[in-house]
Amino acid sequence: MTAYVTFEGTVETLLWGTTTYTILRLPDAVVRAIGPTKRVEGEINDHPINLALTKAPVIDSIFLWAGQSLLTRIGIVPGEKIEVRLRPAPDDRVDVADDVALALRTAIDAWSALTPGKQRGLLYQIDTAKTPATRAKRIAKLVESLQ
Repeated sequence: MTAYVTFEGTVETLLWGTTTYTILRLPDAVVRAIGPTKRVEGEINDHPINLALTKAPVIDSIFLWAGQSLLTRIGIVPGEKIEVRLRPAPDDRVDVADDVALALRTAIDAWSALTPGKQRGLLYQIDTAKTPATRAKRIAKLVESLQ
């Protein structure tokens, strides 16, 4: 596995159309050091991440989406300096939280048949729940949809 590339970054806001997003721009030197890849894994302020590299027509560099659920989980706000460690991630690796993995035991074959991108999309719905009760409902709904 490739060594980590470490840098200090800043989450910033990006106005695109009528929506404001939060992103982490990757310095060109970091992009070159990581090499050709679609996803990166590593840490932001010692919190594990696995995110897609992104391009958009309104920004001239490669960046990572830093949505509100990620910012909340890490405990950072736009404008704050952060420590970032990144390396290429396997495109097929999907991190599943323990509570979700436990619930998926009864539907593991159906879950395994989904593409990694579909799995990440379904997990995003669970990870953005604001309360434990909502998270539990979303996990139950996911398992039900797979059976």
